[in-house]
Amino acid sequence: MAESVDAYRTGRLRLHKLVQDLQGLMGAADLHDQALIDEFWNHQAPIDMELELRTEDWAPPGSASDQNLDHALTEFREWVVEVLASTDDQRT
Repeated sequence: MAESVDAYRTGRLRLHKLVQDLQGLMGAADLHDQALIDEFWNHQAPIDMELELRTEDWAPPGSASDQNLDHALTEFREWVVEVLASTDDQRT
């Protein structure tokens, strides 16, 4: 997941593809820890919202924020790195 965020930031992935990839990777992870699943969706939601603000007809022009997206990506990536560094096998 961190690699996908990095790929987006270097222009190798579009935002729509990043959101799809993150959701796909989450599904493929086959997690059994509901708290970890909830954490994923809580961290992924702001990224998805920024995608919607850029692509949906209902979004007011100018409502998307590059600063908010950058913050959401940073928070998401930091969370992923923290989870991967965790020594608690119960988090999977």
